[in-house]
Amino acid sequence: MDSILDGDVQTVFENKDLVDSSTIVDQDRIYGRDEQLAAEARAFRDTLDGERPPDLLLYGPSGTGKTLTVKAVANKVKERAQESGIEFDFVAVNFKTMESHTLDRAVWKLGHQTARKAGVVWDVPRSGVSTDMKYTRLYEIVDDHFDSLVFILDEIDALTGSTGADEPAYSRLLYSLSRVMSEQHVDTQLSTVVVTNYPKFRENLDSRTDSSYNPNGIHFSDYDANELIEILERRRDAFKDDALEDGVIEIVAAYGAQNEGDARRAIDLLRDAGEIANRAGDPVVTQDHVRSANDSVVKNRVLEIVGGMSVQKKLSLYAAALVAKENEGAAPSPVVYDIYKILCEGSDMEIYTQETVNSHINKAGTYGVLESERVSGGFKSGVHLVFKFTEPVGAVLDTLSADERLQEIPAKELGEVVKRRLRD
Repeated sequence: MDSILDGDVQTVFENKDLVDSSTIVDQDRIYGRDEQLAAEARAFRDTLDGERPPDLLLYGPSGTGKTLTVKAVANKVKERAQESGIEFDFVAVNFKTMESHTLDRAVWKLGHQTARKAGVVWDVPRSGVSTDMKYTRLYEIVDDHFDSLVFILDEIDALTGSTGADEPAYSRLLYSLSRVMSEQHVDTQLSTVVVTNYPKFRENLDSRTDSSYNPNGIHFSDYDANELIEILERRRDAFKDDALEDGVIEIVAAYGAQNEGDARRAIDLLRDAGEIANRAGDPVVTQDHVRSANDSVVKNRVLEIVGGMSVQKKLSLYAAALVAKENEGAAPSPVVYDIYKILCEGSDMEIYTQETVNSHINKAGTYGVLESERVSGGFKSGVHLVFKFTEPVGAVLDTLSADERLQEIPAKELGEVVKRRLRD
């Protein structure tokens, strides 16, 4: 233990921060996003002219460089602004990671992060103080400490708010932030950058918000395997010379490409492979280390998501996964519901309505296990949902099967039933 605490441990890493996907890197380490970087730079350029940058909406799949690029550009603008005597900064909040997805908690979090950037104490308690008072203190800090400020609102669609509310919490937040200057709460040039995987979140905006919130949209597409190789090559110096076996970057990129071109996960996978090599005392990261890391990541991610679900939610998701397994990852909701009813009958469980089952499955979608879209025609049901898994279906089924209440499910026989229902 003393040798570990003293740092006398062999490591494959030279600069581990470079394979931390949360690290803000220089633009020369970002590949395949020249068009997006240029659009963001043009928008932020207004800050250096003393003008308010336009609001931006960055949209596209997970891990395609949305947050990475905008933070890199904002960091560069901050350096230029300081040279010109302009007090500019950016405050980034990821709403998906908050323990509560209410407007009140979002405003508190924005205030807390803004106070940190301003170097002042955020003296507002989480509870016992109205949301309006939190807004007031937030605006005081903004006005006192910044000439220009950008709020980077990451995964804003997670900010759903209370069930049954007239509009989602993110709609109310965007309305307030889009009106803050016109209503003279601050003299600071205040802008927002919304980052989302689901641009359709705008369909749920209140009409007032939709009228006042008019961002410039910037689209980010999936990376392919070759682009992921280039991205990872730009972080090779995170490792010591000769610490990566030939083919390691290529296999990591291949896994990333299978995962919808997610560069963030690819970078994390490369780091995890290095950590496995360190734990084994190996001086070189091998392809076997990468495979072990990938297996562990998939199982842990799925286990974390589905492990705490109620049995009804697990049955709903299990039915969807069984259908998706036989249908190239896609599960039409009418077929899913048929299989769900068979599962409930075999387990002597109460059968819920199809609407409830769809809701249970969509809940898994909020954690990134799957996505859903509404389609029309087919399956004798008119308009229906189709669930498309973003996590490996096999890993989902294996994780769900670990629950003793689901261990007796005859998955093979049900697979044949699924095939027949899909043909009908």
